[in-house]
Amino acid sequence: MLSWKEYLSKGTVRKAILNKGMIKSLLAMADNRLGVFAKLKPDQNNASVLFTNYYDALREICEAIALKEGYKIYQHEAIGLFLRDIMHEDLIFMKFDRFRIMRNRAHYYGAMIPFAEAVEGIDAMKDLIEELKAKYMQEYA
Repeated sequence: MLSWKEYLSKGTVRKAILNKGMIKSLLAMADNRLGVFAKLKPDQNNASVLFTNYYDALREICEAIALKEGYKIYQHEAIGLFLRDIMHEDLIFMKFDRFRIMRNRAHYYGAMIPFAEAVEGIDAMKDLIEELKAKYMQEYA
């Protein structure tokens, strides 16, 4: 894993001008995604799909926070570093990074996420989303 400074120097993370429209759009996309998938109950067939979509909603919230803080991030791994190194959210970083790895296994390699892990992850991501929105996105609610 590269460092935050290395991501900045490579251009994978860039300084950004505050774009309230883009922040609102990311939050709306996350809310739409959450609304659609909240109607579904996880089962053996859909748990991995639900997990990856909850991850995408979490990522969208994190990208909105990054934009608010003046960064545009172009790689999921760098979002975790943003949470850890810029926002000083070490516990959230560890959870996000674990979910990122699980999502990548499912998304890129077709690995099913075990049902119990998927349900646990979905519940944890719902909590993280609410925590992050309450802590950093109040003015966009």
